Amino acid sequence: MALKGTITYKGIAVADTHAVVIRANQDCNYGVNQEDNSIVKTLTAYALVRFYKDKATYEAGAQNHYDQLEIQFVPSVANGANLNIIKQAYTAMKAMDAYKDMTDV
Repeated sequence: MALKGTITYKGIAVADTHAVVIRANQDCNYGVNQEDNSIVKTLTAYALVRFYKDKATYEAGAQNHYDQLEIQFVPSVANGANLNIIKQAYTAMKAMDAYKDMTDV
């Protein structure tokens, strides 16, 4: 699973960029609502995405990426949601303006 599309990197358009989620995890934190002192649970997910010139460069070796980015998003745990955190990371990435035109590969 990956995303493919054109990314602008340091002012240069890189066509056929292959974006791969290398790592994803989620945290659950608890806090206190200041208004009513109730306990509030907050879910946060993080994913490390690496960008490769193309799929062949990715397949040649994971160290060949030209950039990487950590994204943060709120994971879904709703009934019927796809609970795969990697798939949710790709979905969150495609919701960002910079990656909205990328396609699944």
